[in-house]
Amino acid sequence: MLKTAVVNLGCPKNEVDAEKLVYLLLKDGFQLLAEPDEAEIIIVNTCAFIQPAVEEAINTILYLAGFKNEGCCSILVVAGCLPQRYGITISQEIPEIDLLFGTADFHKIPAAIKKFLISPRPGKTICEISSPDYSELHTVPQQITPPLAYSYLKISEGCNNRCSYCMIPSIKGFQQSVPLETLTMQAQHMVDAGVQEINLVAQDITAYGNDLTEKPKLTDLLKALSRIPSLGRLRLLYAYSHRITTELIDLIAQESKICSYVDIPIQHISDPVLAAMGRHDSSKDICRTLESMKKKIPDLFLRSTVIVGFPGESEEDFSKLLNFVAEGFFDFLGAFSYWPEEGSRAAQFSQQIPTPLKEDRLQAILEVQQSITEKRLRAEIGRTRKVLIEGLSQESDLLLQGRTAFQAPEIDGLTYITEGDAEPGTIVDVEIHDCHEFDLFARIK
Repeated sequence: MLKTAVVNLGCPKNEVDAEKLVYLLLKDGFQLLAEPDEAEIIIVNTCAFIQPAVEEAINTILYLAGFKNEGCCSILVVAGCLPQRYGITISQEIPEIDLLFGTADFHKIPAAIKKFLISPRPGKTICEISSPDYSELHTVPQQITPPLAYSYLKISEGCNNRCSYCMIPSIKGFQQSVPLETLTMQAQHMVDAGVQEINLVAQDITAYGNDLTEKPKLTDLLKALSRIPSLGRLRLLYAYSHRITTELIDLIAQESKICSYVDIPIQHISDPVLAAMGRHDSSKDICRTLESMKKKIPDLFLRSTVIVGFPGESEEDFSKLLNFVAEGFFDFLGAFSYWPEEGSRAAQFSQQIPTPLKEDRLQAILEVQQSITEKRLRAEIGRTRKVLIEGLSQESDLLLQGRTAFQAPEIDGLTYITEGDAEPGTIVDVEIHDCHEFDLFARIK
């Protein structure tokens, strides 16, 4: 058995790819190790949508390349967005790389490794990077390892939005939705493995099905997934406001399995900036959608993402964004300084904003949002909530940790259980008695 380690970088969508890769490796007789230090084969699944992610990927590869000289590693494989974006040029900088695979080529990795073992090609990197076509990967199950309480379900690949600052379409290609029946089977597989919470992810989940012959909608998928008997809850991540329909809002309000939590990345609220970004929303559209959701969905929590310092963002543009954030539409907010990504249209725009000004604007947004989030979390003290127990806390093995329906994995904080006991993967009633920064503290009732 070939001792193999998979190192995953990037977003939850990459986690899905890594789980599918692990499934294929185990199916083909590879032995998976948790750490790369004793692995004969090391596979890195990379992210490369912005320069900091590229730098992280290269630094990780360089670190892992050291195991070829000082460890057990005989084959170093690099897969995902970095090879898809830069191709064979990566190996010119890092000659220790043996195999390169693009974003749609994960299913080729096990066979290619075995072939390389039989016929190695020292000093020559083998490159398997095809045009993005994910049909071969759609039906590959994800490897779910109990007691995993939650998982991500990627409902489509690629993107048709073509925002001026984003490289995802050039890396991932046009949108390719996974057939509804396939997603239902994958979700059932997750639930059978013990998953209680499924988080739907894509570049734009609200565009789901537009490219399929049958034209299924996101609401059709949600209804089908909600019928899985043992599924605890569904969460919507990366929904775009101009595609959030009345039907979708009503379904979230009515279906108890769907979390009253939606992640809506608006990016800005000033119409000139939205137009320059290539977004399909206007400020009126955004406000109308958010107000309708707040009105119709009881106890709704909203997360969003905004970019400050986009080329041409005036003081008036920024003031509109700052004032909008201060209105408190969003309970959680990710804010980022604009990064002129090489190859994007926006990188060529005039009126680039100086870095110090971008940082000042970012800090102002974060300070306003922090007080909003703290106020919303303090209002939870004394309330009874349902919490999905994930296991022992990483901070202290004396505490359990879990998440409420308004705490998305990895981004919104945790609920720590200070009294009571429960098994990982169960949903229990708790009474919240304290909060600190983004985390809650609770007793099991």
